[in-house]
Amino acid sequence: MSICMAGIDWKNANMDKREAFSFTSGQVGRLCSRIRQMDGVEGCVLLSTCNRTELYLSGAERLQPAEILCQVAKTEGAEALFCVRTGDNAARHLMRVACGLCSQILGEDQIVSQVKRAYAIAHEVQCTDAVLSQLFRLAATAGKRSRTQVRLSAAPLSAAGQAVAMIEDAGDLNGKRALVIGNGEMGRLASQLLVARGCDVTVTLRTYRHGQTVVPSGCKTIPYDARMDILGKCDILLSATTSPHYTVTYADMEQLERIPAVICDLSMPRDIDPKIRDMDAVQVFLDMDSMGGHDAHVDADDRRQVEDIIEEEMAELARWIAYRDALPLMDELCWLAAERIAEGYDFAVLSDGEDAQTIEKMENAARLAAEKTARLLLSGLQGELSDGALAACREAILRKAPQLRDRRTME
Repeated sequence: MSICMAGIDWKNANMDKREAFSFTSGQVGRLCSRIRQMDGVEGCVLLSTCNRTELYLSGAERLQPAEILCQVAKTEGAEALFCVRTGDNAARHLMRVACGLCSQILGEDQIVSQVKRAYAIAHEVQCTDAVLSQLFRLAATAGKRSRTQVRLSAAPLSAAGQAVAMIEDAGDLNGKRALVIGNGEMGRLASQLLVARGCDVTVTLRTYRHGQTVVPSGCKTIPYDARMDILGKCDILLSATTSPHYTVTYADMEQLERIPAVICDLSMPRDIDPKIRDMDAVQVFLDMDSMGGHDAHVDADDRRQVEDIIEEEMAELARWIAYRDALPLMDELCWLAAERIAEGYDFAVLSDGEDAQTIEKMENAARLAAEKTARLLLSGLQGELSDGALAACREAILRKAPQLRDRRTME
């Protein structure tokens, strides 16, 4: 069984092209279910974030992940946008993604949880298999280790942090009024950072449930439908939702007497009509393509430490795959050992005149004990024995008991 992946990200496609491959959690689950039913697919996980969409598959060698993703996204002909990787290259890429080495903001904090969430969605709709489960588990481990053992950057480690830093570069934020549309993880973080810099922040809420809705400390709230009522009084507009439609359109802005000078869209697909960028009153317009992309500040030794962590987890994956691939041969060895033991003794003599039923029980018990012992020994040697060593053991047994060569097939 092989692993392959196809991905599109901020490095090889701008937002106009990436938007066609941006999916909500619900869409991800439905697409995984469709893909899992395709011929040759044993497992699939679809990772969709603001800056990347990647499809991971396990199954037949002939799988074409780019074609499959374009097919389910109804964007045939876009295969050339994707980078396709197979085998160790695909596995190592996922680990580098989980460690933040492939992020637009190098070492970003959110990517590990996004990788874990992608796997969880696929698992919930029963689209994962043992191979992808192990790969994503080890990738998450690599990501967590890289964050606890290495600090890649002193710069902001999230899109929200980078956005607020870039907004601050445009002018002092103390006393400025900001409207943040969206109270998800990205919106809450951006709101907290703006408040910390002295902004008067209002956050939109679609619903409010006492004790369940988390509102960033120091922020006012308004219903989402009332957003345009205060937008004309704000200096900054930041939108970060999962809405499939614009939260602010060009027509909305045209109706305002005063347009915010700073506008930031932290969503994929876009929240804010990109034509607003060209309005005369807009001084700063930021979107996901504006974030990061530079890692000259990263220490080479720190990067090397993360790469070393990845190679350690890759070695663990290789051991697991080798053990998994050896299981059929190990099963055969255990069976051969049991049969060799059973045939090596005359249980009628050993039973000292017991009846046939007792003799049969003794023989079966010997088989079971021999098989369990062999399995314990082989399991303890996981990753230490090559396929060649196991095959040599099998041939050694069969030389001593050639009558067993065809019996397992017959059974």
